[in-house]
Amino acid sequence: MREIWENRITHMQCPRIVTIIGGGGKTSLLYYLLTVVNEMGLAAVGTSTTKLSSHCLSGASFFTIKSIEEGYQAVKEIIHGKEHKIIMYGQDPSNSEKMLGISSEWIEQLAMQAQETIFVVEGDGAAGKPIKGHASYEPVIPSGSSLVIVMIGIDGVGKKVNFQYAHRPHRICELVGAKPESLITIEMIAKLLFHPQGYLHNCPTESQIIFFINKVESNDQYKQAEALAKKIIDCKHPQVTGIIIGSIKKGEGVWLQG
Repeated sequence: MREIWENRITHMQCPRIVTIIGGGGKTSLLYYLLTVVNEMGLAAVGTSTTKLSSHCLSGASFFTIKSIEEGYQAVKEIIHGKEHKIIMYGQDPSNSEKMLGISSEWIEQLAMQAQETIFVVEGDGAAGKPIKGHASYEPVIPSGSSLVIVMIGIDGVGKKVNFQYAHRPHRICELVGAKPESLITIEMIAKLLFHPQGYLHNCPTESQIIFFINKVESNDQYKQAEALAKKIIDCKHPQVTGIIIGSIKKGEGVWLQG
């Protein structure tokens, strides 16, 4: 799977911003990509436009910023080679387990300041659930994002649309026309992904889009992921360049051309 991401990162245009949205492993992918970028010999900044889990990332330095000026100071650590991998965030005084996101406009300005640095951004929250229903203001994607990665947890298929397996289940039911407690199906996920108010409704028109179907860890899940990938491809969305079927946990992935 590493080669897949290296190929995508190598060909990114400036500003070099990757934004991850959806559900089913966003934070794990963010930390994974920061490590891949560093091992490619490139500097990396991880951040979020929403809240971000504070679980430790080995080898990273953490910078709390309260202004764009403080952001520039943190970026200077990258530019001058003092740091190679940093996490930039705001402080949440009410929850030490979460770090606050920063303004998408700040992220774009900082990315232009450090043009050789890869910024990896978490663009929404899903409370650890495999799928979500987006509010009207979500996802929050920096307009300069060269690449948007849409994540789906395949482990949600066959589960019920409720608070245990979905983030904002009532919103999902509203968008796809399903009843509460309905089973999550491939068809439901595909409809949710491409609904005008679904996953992509705030996606910048110039961004390339990759779908990542995560948590594929059995033959049955691979077949389900293939079926979902086919529906994504059949939609012929002009910005979609490909689909990854795989597992961050196992470090495995297959690339399908969009």
